[in-house]
Amino acid sequence: MDEMRKKIIIQEINAWKESRMLPEQYCNYLLALYCEGERPPSHQNEIRKGKKDLLSMLWIGALFAFIVFLNYFTEIPIRMQMLLTTISIIIFGIMVRRFSGRKIIYQISLMGMALSLLLLTVSLADFIAPGKAGILYMFLFLNCGLWILLGIKLKLLHFSIAGGLGIVVALSLLLI
Repeated sequence: MDEMRKKIIIQEINAWKESRMLPEQYCNYLLALYCEGERPPSHQNEIRKGKKDLLSMLWIGALFAFIVFLNYFTEIPIRMQMLLTTISIIIFGIMVRRFSGRKIIYQISLMGMALSLLLLTVSLADFIAPGKAGILYMFLFLNCGLWILLGIKLKLLHFSIAGGLGIVVALSLLLI
């Protein structure tokens, strides 16, 4: 096979890998096949993707820290807090959808979304029935149950553990 044709095929496989048209293992196999065992030319793209993931993780952490700051350290009205937290949940949902093929950044986005949902439900419980612990515990149990279901469905053990521990802590606080 001539070199020009080989370069075109390798570029196509790299494009498939970046757009996730094929699973990464298949693309790596095809690249190894067409590169005849040499290092595929997309190594720079992997380094660039790692830097983008790190930057995205920093943005996710900053967004979550901002939402926690808004909810607990400012005196803005509770409706505004709930609106901004809802917007952050939507942003985290978009990030979860965008990073669905990447393990760590996907899980961090999912955790940010779950914790923002917890903040929203605590604010909602305080808004609906201020001072009533029963409503708050109901929302906490719903969140923990959602975490357990999410952990089972997505095979994320840390979500299941967090949900189980949350239920145990909420039950112990309820019974004390």
